[in-house]
Amino acid sequence: STPLLYLCLLLVPCLLLLEEAHAAHHGGISLRSQHMALLHWKATLANPPLQMSSWEENTSPCNWTGIMCTAVRHGRRMPWVVTNISLPDAGIHGQLGELNFSALPFLAYLDLHNNNLHGKIPANISSLSSLSFLDLRFNHLKGKIPVELGGLQSLTRLGLSFNRLTGHIPASLGNLTILTDLLIHQTMVSGPIPEEIGRLVNLQTLQLSNSTLRGLIPKVIGNLTQLNALALFGNQLSGPIPQELGRLVRLQILQLNSNAFSGPIAISITNLTKMNTLFLYINQITGSIPLEQ
Repeated sequence: STPLLYLCLLLVPCLLLLEEAHAAHHGGISLRSQHMALLHWKATLANPPLQMSSWEENTSPCNWTGIMCTAVRHGRRMPWVVTNISLPDAGIHGQLGELNFSALPFLAYLDLHNNNLHGKIPANISSLSSLSFLDLRFNHLKGKIPVELGGLQSLTRLGLSFNRLTGHIPASLGNLTILTDLLIHQTMVSGPIPEEIGRLVNLQTLQLSNSTLRGLIPKVIGNLTQLNALALFGNQLSGPIPQELGRLVRLQILQLNSNAFSGPIAISITNLTKMNTLFLYINQITGSIPLEQ
């Protein structure tokens, strides 16, 4: 029985290695593959910040600053996987494109706001199918908002404000139907507000301000009946203010100032009885302020 015991002891590490190799080929379920992806990203950063000093080869990523792990069911196993990366205000100088997202299939929360990320938002961020929170505000990201973001259908918050993003807002964002916060403020995006925005019926905050958006406010914005804040100020939007805004009865903040709207103020605005902030100045609005009858 002793030789058999030795054989078993020799086989166990081999089997564990085989299992880990197998897991690595199935969506990065192996914590080791996630560990390697994060260390590779750290290695590409210019002067990795102090918060990342715990990111070491010989420690588990579950013990690293800014990383959270959760045990998930995978067949008969309950492996630990990386679910959260939270490193706001960390002084990170680098590119998101150097992070292998396909190795992090269980990532649900990614907060990198107020860093020094540059380059483009990589299209393969769409491989994060579990992602519910993405905050990239206050960075130096440039290029277009990837169409592929529309594939992240678990997202509830998307923060892209204060970047150097250009091009149109992709219509594919209309697929993010459980989104509650869409923040694209102080960028260089242009073109129209896509009609598909009207499909985001769970939105509570919509910020598409201080950019170079043109054209009309789409009437389908009246579908967003959960909105309590709508900021479209500081663009080149024109035409009338649509009557459909009167359907947004939860609205508390409405900022339409610094555009080129024209025509009378819609009487339906008087339906917005919860509103406590209304900015309309620097437009070409005519007529008097409608009074509730």
